[in-house]
Formats: sequence, C-alpha cells, structure tokens
Amino acid sequence: MKTARSNSAEFEVDWMGDFILEQLYIFFAATYGGMLIGFIYDLYRVFRGVFKPGKIATVIQDFFFWIVIAGVAMFVLLFSASGQIRFFSFLGFSLGMLLYYWTFSNIVIRTIRKVLRIIYKGIGKIVKTICYPFGLAKKQIKKMVLEIKVKLAWVPKIYHRLRNLPKKTFKKAKRYIMKILKKK
Repeated sequence: MKTARSNSAEFEVDWMGDFILEQLYIFFAATYGGMLIGFIYDLYRVFRGVFKPGKIATVIQDFFFWIVIAGVAMFVLLFSASGQIRFFSFLGFSLGMLLYYWTFSNIVIRTIRKVLRIIYKGIGKIVKTICYPFGLAKKQIKKMVLEIKVKLAWVPKIYHRLRNLPKKTFKKAKRYIMKILKKK
C-alpha cells in the first residue's frame, strides 16, 4: 500500500518530468522557428540577388523582412510558450538558424535559383510565342517599305526638279523681261 509520502514524491517526479518536457518542447519549437527564419532569409537573399534593388528599395525590403521575421518569432513563442520569452528560446532560434545554414541552405538556394531559371525560361518562351506574329508583321512591313522605296526612287529626283522649277522659271522670266526692256 502506498503512503502519502510516496504519492507526493511521484507527483514531484511527474511535475518535474512535465516541466522538463515542456521546456524541451519550447526549445525544439524555437529551433524549428529558427530553421524557418533561415529559409525565409534564403528566399530574401535569392530575391535580392536576382532583382538587385537600389538603396531605398533595400531599406524598405529590409524593414519588411524584419517584420516578417519578428512575426514568425512571435508566432512560435505564442504557440509554444504562451508568449513567454526565455533565454533558451533565443538559443533555439539561433541553433535552428545555424542548423539550417549548415545543412539545407546551399541546397535550398540552388533549388530556388533553378526554379527561377525554369520560370524565367518559360516566361521567355511564352513572350517569344506571343511576340512571334508581331515579328513576322514587322518583317513584312519592312519588306513592303523597301519595295515602295525602290519603286519610288524617282520621286526625290522629280521633287528636286520641281522644287527648283520656280527658281528657274523666275530666272528665265526675269531674263526675258530684261531683254524686252533693253530692246525698247
């Protein structure tokens, strides 16, 4: 038969076991949160590498990046530790980021870049397909314009003659008038 003392000892052991399990749960949740933050950072790094934003855009993007990171950290802390901030939570976040960096970061960055290249090539093919008829139309228009230029090559010569015609006519008329006036 159990005594009152053995019941309280079991209660202490169970309470301590539950407390330690809760702390481990918070630590591992923070570690997973750190890995998620590392993944978000890799997305951000690839985004900045692809688009190369200017100084002002970088400041704005950094601001939004830190808002997202703070939101992830707050969500993890609220979900796992009821919003309590503990030292080992920071250790968990740091450990998670380091584990992610050492294990998954290179693979994720290469994969994201490959996916972006595939998307870029796909969009390029779509744009080429859409622009192809316009390119054909442009070639046909150039060809027609060239044919028209060849057929109308005589126009500038006629225009030059016609442009100089009033001058020539005026000079001839002036000479003729002068001749008439001299005869009188």
